[in-house]
Amino acid sequence: MKTVLFTLLFFFTSTASSIAQWREVPLPAPYNEGYYLDVFFLPANPSLGWVCSMQGHVIRTIDGGRSWRGTMIAGANLEYVQFLNPRVGYASGPTGVYRSTDGGVSWRDITPQLVVAEKAWGSYWINEQEGLFFVGGCATGLQYFYRTTDAGQSWSFTTTNEPGSGLSDGLIFPDGSGLAVSSGVLWGTNDSGRNWFRINSTGSKRWTEEIAVVGNSILLPTSGTDCDGQTRGVGSLRFSRDRGRTWREFQTRANMFGTFLVSESRGWGVGDERSVFETTDFGQTWTRRNCGIRGNIDDVWFINDTLGWAVGEGIYVSRLGATESRITIDPNVDTALICRGDSLLLSAVGPFAPYSWNDGIIAPARIVTEPGRYIVQAYDSLTCETVSDTITVALRSTFRPVITSSSRAICQGDSMTLSLIGPIDSWSWSTGDTSSSIRVAGPGRVTCTIVDQAGCRQEASFEVIVHPLPRPLIIPNRRTTICRDEVITLSVDAPYASYRWSNGESNRSLTTSTAGDYLVEVIDQNGCVGRSDTITVTVLNIRNQAEFQFSAARPSYAIADHDVGGLRCLRVGVLNRSDSTDLVMRAARFQGNVVFSVPQAQFPIVIPPSGFGELTICASAYEVGPILDTLLFDDTCSTIGIPVSTNGLSIPLTGISRCDLPVESTIVQAGTTWRLRAPFPTPADDRLVLQLSHNGTSSRMVTATVHDVTGTVVIGPRDVRVDARMEDLLDVSQLRAGPYVVALTVDGEPLASYPVIISR
Repeated sequence: MKTVLFTLLFFFTSTASSIAQWREVPLPAPYNEGYYLDVFFLPANPSLGWVCSMQGHVIRTIDGGRSWRGTMIAGANLEYVQFLNPRVGYASGPTGVYRSTDGGVSWRDITPQLVVAEKAWGSYWINEQEGLFFVGGCATGLQYFYRTTDAGQSWSFTTTNEPGSGLSDGLIFPDGSGLAVSSGVLWGTNDSGRNWFRINSTGSKRWTEEIAVVGNSILLPTSGTDCDGQTRGVGSLRFSRDRGRTWREFQTRANMFGTFLVSESRGWGVGDERSVFETTDFGQTWTRRNCGIRGNIDDVWFINDTLGWAVGEGIYVSRLGATESRITIDPNVDTALICRGDSLLLSAVGPFAPYSWNDGIIAPARIVTEPGRYIVQAYDSLTCETVSDTITVALRSTFRPVITSSSRAICQGDSMTLSLIGPIDSWSWSTGDTSSSIRVAGPGRVTCTIVDQAGCRQEASFEVIVHPLPRPLIIPNRRTTICRDEVITLSVDAPYASYRWSNGESNRSLTTSTAGDYLVEVIDQNGCVGRSDTITVTVLNIRNQAEFQFSAARPSYAIADHDVGGLRCLRVGVLNRSDSTDLVMRAARFQGNVVFSVPQAQFPIVIPPSGFGELTICASAYEVGPILDTLLFDDTCSTIGIPVSTNGLSIPLTGISRCDLPVESTIVQAGTTWRLRAPFPTPADDRLVLQLSHNGTSSRMVTATVHDVTGTVVIGPRDVRVDARMEDLLDVSQLRAGPYVVALTVDGEPLASYPVIISR
């Protein structure tokens, strides 16, 4: 079947819908079981239409397809049907040619006597008397163009020679020119079909069942891989927009049999596997339009741009009383405006389900809070298309309120200015203020709710940071009462950005021998200023009385080396520097008090003014090697410390065993010893850890006390029994920050003392 578009067709406008909708029409029995191969509607009266089938059925409508009735030509296989007017028409196919003069009610066989037994196919009728019948080409390589001028009473023929090319369809134009198609070849005539000549190849030689022509455009279907087209699943649509000189081919992967051109640029192609394709751009692109088609399709005919018919396994009409389905978003506006932080309900309106939104929401209605482009889509089962609608949600106001401040943070006691400036109509601060700027002094979050000039209510917040003022603490390195010729160092407990002492100095530590009140003003890393409490330095018009005598070249004492476990003592000279007061030495001690000791029986030692006296110190090494400690004496103004050393010697032993063999041994350790560790951590906050151990065989009682810088006991005494090892905790959480001394005694004898720092 072919498309012939004369003057009437050019009156139709090109208003192609983007949706191809098909509906199968009911047929009366037995015609509802046929496989239909061709459809034709009378261009002069589109209410009249005919469809033929391979079972010999010819069905007809006189009311535009609303109802159908039919006739059966016994033994016929019909591929082509064409009517010249409401009464006279022709049908043809592999079994021959048939003529009707009563609108298709009855038919008469007018088939010519074929020269060879080749496959016959389509025909074309110029008028009621004159027509063509297309035969052969696959078996003999000869294409037979049969022609009659007396309505089939007599026939003549002409042939062409193109091996492997089956002749199938053709048409004649009013000027006597015409086109015909065989497998891979386009033929032409200039004398109404009396003689034919080869125009051009259309591509590979594949069965081409039909030709559709409008203007310079030609559209062909192909099937299979050879002349007969029986290979399944292979097919294409070939489009030429220059009268056959060049071709564009679209592979459909299905056998294609029917084509129709609505205009030079728009056409249709149909075939197996529900294949219905449309092009609107001269075959450059194709769109599948098979919604509603249930089986194979063999031919297609369009009465106008929107009303068409497709036939094959059933008869289908496109857009018969159908309206295009739509989906609409409510609110039905292109752009919906919201304020920042507000929400908007979007609802999809339409007869569909489910609804899918472009951000993953599956629901007919949803809430949006953010600006953006929202698209809803749904599947329309009537059109087999996805329908959609779009709405843009935009901010009514793009203004974002931001609170600005006169400073990032303030120090305790200061204040800052907070401001919120912009296109604002009203302010409401969490402080109760309603102006654009406020002053705040306290820490915490300050919020402001504004209404901008677009009517949107928004909120901004600001975290006010208030840095506490620094509280520097002056820590003396000794008692604040000093004697003549002595100095005291005052230090700030923590590092700061800058320091300014009351005497004008600017270092972290201040060393002075001058009596008076001292304080320090510091600036911390946040720029905040703080002052310490006043500390008073008292200078007595006295000085230390004791002057320990030793060589200027070696300001220390060395007790003679001795065997481990042995005892050595040394008498050291002491000068009373006072010329008017006795020096009374009531005690002296060693800092470690493990190896070294001071015999207590010698006290008190009274040394007259400017006189000399002696102090005995002893050492008992418990292991081989050098041992160091410090002798401490609390003098009038300060504690005097003098290094003391000794050296433990091994004891070699020799003898004869019972076996008369010489035996040698060496003693390198002897006696009971203490293992001490300084209290930790230091500086300490709320507790101190004491660790002690000894290698004796029996437990010992250790007493711990904590003294302040004046020597006053502030914690203890605390008795702790020590077996091989002891660990104890001292609670110092109630002590003020500053320096302290932890003293340990065993059985009433000093064992050790340690300076510690308490920090807050």
